[in-house]
Amino acid sequence: MRDRKIIADLFIKTLEKNIEASAGSIAMQKDYLADQPGPMQSRYDSALVEGQWQLSDMQKSHAEMLRALELLKGITQEESDGIIRAGSIILLKQNGKINGYLLLDAKGGAGASVFHDGIKYTIITPQSPLGQAISGKKAGDSVELKTSRRITCTVEGVY
Repeated sequence: MRDRKIIADLFIKTLEKNIEASAGSIAMQKDYLADQPGPMQSRYDSALVEGQWQLSDMQKSHAEMLRALELLKGITQEESDGIIRAGSIILLKQNGKINGYLLLDAKGGAGASVFHDGIKYTIITPQSPLGQAISGKKAGDSVELKTSRRITCTVEGVY
């Protein structure tokens, strides 16, 4: 059995660092915008408008990371029923190599990676191509993913 809680805790630490960095970036962007001349002070307000768009995107991304963090904190040590769904930790074997994934229904964590027991685990969402391909599968099932090329892998474990 894979230790679900340890893997979730590793992701929590990673996401907390990302959230802290994101909060710092948002603060810097707000400072930058506060220093920009207003429409009455400059003929050009494109820097201000573009900066506001960037700030809005940064705040959305930050909120998505916070949601992912809350979902991660809800992961317990409980055994899975063996069917891949949101919250599952999955081991996939492709070309003799084992990769680990955590299926998390929050795009704010997508792409984050951690290492545990020599295996790299990456957060994917159910909406991602891989997430769609493996959802509902169980250990022993073969999965075919069609990208620019056809990839076949085997589900080695679901935790």
